[in-house]
Amino acid sequence: MPNNGTVRKMPVSKPYLITRNQALHLSPSNFTQFMTQSTVYGVVVDMPMARNITTTLACYINGAANLYFSPGGDYSGAAQRYPSVVQTARALVNAAASYIESAKKADTLELPPAGTHFAYILTTGGIYRLEMHPFDENRSERDRLFIGMYQRVMNELRGAQMKDKAAGIDPNAAVGNQ
Repeated sequence: MPNNGTVRKMPVSKPYLITRNQALHLSPSNFTQFMTQSTVYGVVVDMPMARNITTTLACYINGAANLYFSPGGDYSGAAQRYPSVVQTARALVNAAASYIESAKKADTLELPPAGTHFAYILTTGGIYRLEMHPFDENRSERDRLFIGMYQRVMNELRGAQMKDKAAGIDPNAAVGNQ
């Protein structure tokens, strides 16, 4: 998508940047028991959501799926309580292997501008980046499928958050990042 000069940086907190960096740099050795058919072990998707908020979704081959929010804060640990989160996260990571050929090796790990999502595919051979345009009517069917997969994980996490709230589970007291 062309840059018309109106793209502005979204504000982010230092804790968010630290947590996001950790999510992008988890060692593949943490996941070798789950990596039977692919060298892909994770997908981290950065999504500008509102005027001043970026949400990062981090999914791993073991089924962990966490959300990190640019003002600070996170939602993690849902995979330990909800099998549907594990299933959708694993499906996304497994499917990401077929997207590597259309991804570019990531030289930098910057956040996307508004209207664009960056999906970082974590592999034993490095990090690859897909640039997704979820609001572009002309996006390919392949892009629609990938966007749909990470949106399903987001929906499962939203459902898990609602169940946690109904059960009186404090997300801030949840088990640390997975």
